[in-house]
Amino acid sequence: MKFQINKNEIYQILQQAYSFTSIKNIDTILQNILIEAIDNKVYFKTSNIISGYETYIEKHVNKEGKVTVSCKKLLEILKELPTDADIDFDFNNNKLHIKTNSTSFSLSTIDPSVFPTMSDITPEYYVKIKGDKLLNLLNKTCFCIANEASKISYKGAHFKIIGNKIEVSSSDFQRIAIANDTLDNEYFDEFIINIPKRTIIELSKIIDSNIDVEIETDKKQVLFKIGNRIIYSNLIGSYISSLNKLFESQFNIKIKMSRDKIFTSLKRVATITNEINHGVVFSFKGESLNISSMETEYGYGNETLDGIEKTGKDISFIFNARLFLEIINHINSDYFYLHLAGSKNPVIISPDGEGYKYLMVTISLE
Repeated sequence: MKFQINKNEIYQILQQAYSFTSIKNIDTILQNILIEAIDNKVYFKTSNIISGYETYIEKHVNKEGKVTVSCKKLLEILKELPTDADIDFDFNNNKLHIKTNSTSFSLSTIDPSVFPTMSDITPEYYVKIKGDKLLNLLNKTCFCIANEASKISYKGAHFKIIGNKIEVSSSDFQRIAIANDTLDNEYFDEFIINIPKRTIIELSKIIDSNIDVEIETDKKQVLFKIGNRIIYSNLIGSYISSLNKLFESQFNIKIKMSRDKIFTSLKRVATITNEINHGVVFSFKGESLNISSMETEYGYGNETLDGIEKTGKDISFIFNARLFLEIINHINSDYFYLHLAGSKNPVIISPDGEGYKYLMVTISLE
């Protein structure tokens, strides 16, 4: 294998590819990147078994072949090379030789025949969505995916397609996030898939707002095609089918909140909250809201906001300030609404005129 490539053409590819290698030292081949030069194209592939990355660059190939080397070390080497460096890649004598005008390295390799490949997908479902729409759906929901969940169905993002509608949802037991948008085409087969959190995080970094994303799945694996890049992933076998039902309760209290005012006030009071539950008390009385921290070993704090628009009776409840601040940080509109049925019931948080909403469980001290 032999070809020449400029650092600017390959560096971002290696950064993206490295995100799909295995972090743990379980299997060295999973920390490697597969480089294959064939038909005047150079392919780059990485995999951590759960998910993987593939792309190519059209490039004159002097000699065809393929090899695997440490993706981390290759990335570290290229990082230190000059920005516009032309780099010669030459594989011979079981070493990958990397050379510029004044610098050279020889990297150890592993037989590419042991590099893991994904199973072939025979697509049962296909959908195309604009990159900016998909990125917005992921940004509005996927911060709510559980990190350490006993139930596997909570460890991913749920994609639901029906007609020309797409819905993405996630939950971490204390919050639920749901976002919807429309597709340019109508799809007649409804399907739901659950995509692992790590795949979603890395996918969000790669999506280009200006490029359509094609999604193919056979219910066991999923492919995201973004230009000449492919992200593939295994799917979580189970999913939560009833998240939307929790938003259908009767809520007789509605409160309009200024995003910026509540964010800054809550952030101040949250500085003295308990490090375990970050509890704050929201007390609505007339047109006023008093935000107070639960008393801790450090003391307590409170702040009052006036001019609150409320429909329904006065009410008090306890929130996890950290989780609520994270939700507010993902709201774009100037105002949002709280919908409540009682002080111990979940609270619906709906941004003004937007296609996404949240549910948050209140804290009970009983």
